[in-house]
Amino acid sequence: MSALPVRLGAIAILPLLLMLLSGCATHTPLAQVRALAAGDAALTTFNELSQRHVDSYQRARPYLSPAEDARERLLDAQRRAAQADVARLAQAVRLYLQALGRLAHADAYDVQPELAGAGAAIRAWPGSGIDDRHVSAYTLLLQQLSRLGGTASQQARLAQVLHDGDAPLQALLAALDSLLVLYDKSGDNERDVVLGLLDVEIAYADTPQQRLLAVLAKSLQQSKSEEYRQAGLRHTVARRQLAALAREHTRLAMMATTATETTWMDR
Repeated sequence: MSALPVRLGAIAILPLLLMLLSGCATHTPLAQVRALAAGDAALTTFNELSQRHVDSYQRARPYLSPAEDARERLLDAQRRAAQADVARLAQAVRLYLQALGRLAHADAYDVQPELAGAGAAIRAWPGSGIDDRHVSAYTLLLQQLSRLGGTASQQARLAQVLHDGDAPLQALLAALDSLLVLYDKSGDNERDVVLGLLDVEIAYADTPQQRLLAVLAKSLQQSKSEEYRQAGLRHTVARRQLAALAREHTRLAMMATTATETTWMDR
């Protein structure tokens, strides 16, 4: 080519390319969102405690009177009938967190390869078919590409999901918390039945003729006491974990929304 390149187009687009290829400061705390998504220990604990609740009748059955057995059989049927829906509640929360984690992945909205593939800024070459109009079109097209991905797009999408998902997530976590309260009370009732019977039987068996039986019963009593104590602690810990999960999601939702609004106002 004999014509000298016109550099006005290059001067106009070079700052844009440098900005796109270098990236913007991240406002949405992606690492914190991923940590939230990975922190599903409360759901694992909840599922275990839920199954323990369902199995309550089988554990308590040897210690029940005929009247108690009839009542507990009905409760057992109700617990088992509801268990599928209870499991779905916890699974919905887990699936949401998993999806949130994928959305917050560092390269989920990465368009750097595409932008890098565009190369350096183009220039207008009079007489060659590339003029300022084409340079402008090139600039606009890369702007559209940048809007398809990158930090700003990821912030906006995360903010939207966190904002829209917060209310239903809080409702489901509240439901799981209420279930844990129910499980804890049910566990206390089971404990009172089992340990109450052992107290009575040990008193009757505590004679020289039934010494071995009394020793075995006392050992079982201690084991059961510790089992119910541990279960009660797990209910408390699981509730605290669910509450922490709820608080953190709301905090991140507010943070992401504020960051996105600030980003768009700065444009």
